[in-house]
Amino acid sequence: MKFNKWTFALAALAAVSLCLAPAVRAQGTTSTNSITTITGTTTNSAAAPAEFLPASLEQLWAAIDNSDVLQATNWALAPYVTYAPSAADKVGAGALAIYNVPQLTSSLGSVGTALGVDWLGSWSLISANATIQVPTHPLAHITWLTPMLPASVTNITCVPFAIAGIGTPMSGSSTAGAATLWDVGYQVKFGHWAGGNFGVGITWGEWMNAGPESGHRYHIFVSYQKGF
Repeated sequence: MKFNKWTFALAALAAVSLCLAPAVRAQGTTSTNSITTITGTTTNSAAAPAEFLPASLEQLWAAIDNSDVLQATNWALAPYVTYAPSAADKVGAGALAIYNVPQLTSSLGSVGTALGVDWLGSWSLISANATIQVPTHPLAHITWLTPMLPASVTNITCVPFAIAGIGTPMSGSSTAGAATLWDVGYQVKFGHWAGGNFGVGITWGEWMNAGPESGHRYHIFVSYQKGF
């Protein structure tokens, strides 16, 4: 077979094509893999945050999310500081968790139940209570003052209330039987957050049959309540 310059040129072109073909195929494969990786990353970033929680916390979150706890209303929580001038220990603290009974609530007032915990020195008490309160807007009825104040001030809710309960001393008391208690107080509501509102107030009351901690006392409290 005779080779001329055209035969040699065609042979060289074929050889170059064979050498470049694997590189072209490899480049195509790399591009495909890159697209697959990007697609996978996008899918993962859209996953629900709960999937990144430990299994135990994920189950807890699911239980809370599927229940009505986050939507519950008609409750309040009020931590407080106590001053008891006639008690053996003068200064203490406590908290009251209140559930307002919807069937006993009207525009004239409301009735609720409450669980209280008190601490005073080495003495502590847990109690069950009943509450009654009447919301008022005292500034809205002062006609000469109303034009001078914004509605956010004249519409402030002030709540006189009363609490009565029976409790069991848990420590620091040798008194037999149940202790009884009562309080009267006044609360001013303000602000809104997560469907509820805050409040501050003061109460005056008495512990009875509480051993050396019996006597009158004062509470200064803050509160958060939702639904009433």
